[in-house]
Amino acid sequence: MILASAATWILVAGMMPAWRPSLRLHPFALVMGTVVAAATAIVAYGFLGSLVPALAIGGLASAIPTAVASAKDRKALQDRLDLWPDALSFVRANVSAGLTLPDATIDAFRRVGGEIGSCEDEIRRQIMYGAGFRPALEDMSSTLDDPVTDRVVATLVVAERSGGHRVGDVLRSLQMSVAEDLRLRKAHEAALTEQRWTASVALVAPWALLVLSIATNPTASAAYDTVEGAAVIGIGLSATVLGWYLARRTARLSQPPRVFR
Repeated sequence: MILASAATWILVAGMMPAWRPSLRLHPFALVMGTVVAAATAIVAYGFLGSLVPALAIGGLASAIPTAVASAKDRKALQDRLDLWPDALSFVRANVSAGLTLPDATIDAFRRVGGEIGSCEDEIRRQIMYGAGFRPALEDMSSTLDDPVTDRVVATLVVAERSGGHRVGDVLRSLQMSVAEDLRLRKAHEAALTEQRWTASVALVAPWALLVLSIATNPTASAAYDTVEGAAVIGIGLSATVLGWYLARRTARLSQPPRVFR
């Protein structure tokens, strides 16, 4: 079925399907994952007295630092996206007050602060001594690296190029569009929270039962260290990870297309 689906995709789209990992690789988190895996496996082995289940539990625990780092990345991204409606409102107000669009943008970024505000000095430097407003915005888009910033940058570039009295209308439309998009995505994220928690519980529950069964039944400890027991643990580990990934994947909102990619 998978091969048939891939063949259909290639025939219809005319290209190979692309897979993009949903998790960014954090070198420090990967190192910490190894430490956590080893520590958890040692503790589990001391508690259970069974090597194979202890190694499997340690392998599951190795994903904790990467998951925590990815959650922080998502939180930082959401905090940055939440700044855009206010930033665009400041840009509109500055343009209405008579500032040029580059000056209005620099002042708005300074006032809004955060990761967006951190780009103010570089944009100012590029305008004064570098390639200009448009390259400065494109560099900012590469630095922040998210689809909402791409949309804002593309619109600001077009507005700066066209100029005139239409700039205010363009900025107002952009602000309303970004604010509405962020509101809808937050509502959808909240609705999918239950599904994510269900996936997490489904990940932990079988292994909690395994630990309980081994702890209360000493003969189970020796059974899982056999070849057959190791095969059962391996199959269970693979099914757990795959099921958790698919559940999280279906509960993830699709990302808007990237303008500059």
